Amino acid sequence: MNETDRDLPNRPRVWLVAQIGTTPEPADLPAVRDTRMRTWVPGTDGVYHSADGWHHATWTELHAHYDLVEVA
Repeated sequence: MNETDRDLPNRPRVWLVAQIGTTPEPADLPAVRDTRMRTWVPGTDGVYHSADGWHHATWTELHAHYDLVEVA
C-alpha cells in the first residue's frame, strides 16, 4: 500500500490498457498517470501536458507509449 492509497482509500482507478492500434480520446478528457508515474492533464490546446510542464503529447501518443490509469 502506498501513501496515496492510505490517504484516499475509496478513490477509483480505471485502467486504460494500451493496445495496438488507435483508441479514441475519451470525451471527458481525464487526467491520467503513465507507467513512469507522470501525471498528464489536458490543456486548453487539446494536448496533454505533464504536471511539471516539460512534456506534452496528444492522447494518441500517450496511449501508444504507455499503459494509463485515470487519476480520479
